[in-house]
Amino acid sequence: MIVFASPALILSLCAMGLDPVALTARASACYHLPANIHASDALTGAIVPLLARSQTLRAQCTKIAASGRTQITLTLTTARMTARARSTARRYATGLLIVDIEIPVASQDFAELLAHELEHATEFIDRLNFKALARVHGGQVVELGADGSFESQRAQNAGRAAAAEIEAPVDPAVVAAGRGLMRAAWATLGVR
Repeated sequence: MIVFASPALILSLCAMGLDPVALTARASACYHLPANIHASDALTGAIVPLLARSQTLRAQCTKIAASGRTQITLTLTTARMTARARSTARRYATGLLIVDIEIPVASQDFAELLAHELEHATEFIDRLNFKALARVHGGQVVELGADGSFESQRAQNAGRAAAAEIEAPVDPAVVAAGRGLMRAAWATLGVR
């Protein structure tokens, strides 16, 4: 979604000490899977409610959506894996990044695994050098396999954060107040 605001509104927000960019970013937060993340309708239906509850997942989707040369496919799999979930990434000379994410069908930790694997996708978008990070003591790479596979602290943290956000109890009064504030911000910005 592209949000347009008049120069007068931008200047008014600045004069009040409000950041128009921050308000616009909130109004266009990622509450649905972006077009460059592909999943079945059933899987998308399971993910959308998680996006509503997890800032971590929304931030990941926003970053992925902004990466025009990235395509991600999410699938549920019954295949045996050596890890709890798996991402396979391919980067082409054109800059195109393809990431295939597989999560086991019967996973009780779906939200955690989803955020964990999406964080790996953002690590690829950021072009992290995993081999170099693995050599740094206290670096972000926890494990580097002989086959080129890796595990990162960043992905582990993202998975745990999303799981905690989704499992946190929701106070209906806070939700109602938040919706009211968002409607007011959207009306101010002219977002429909």
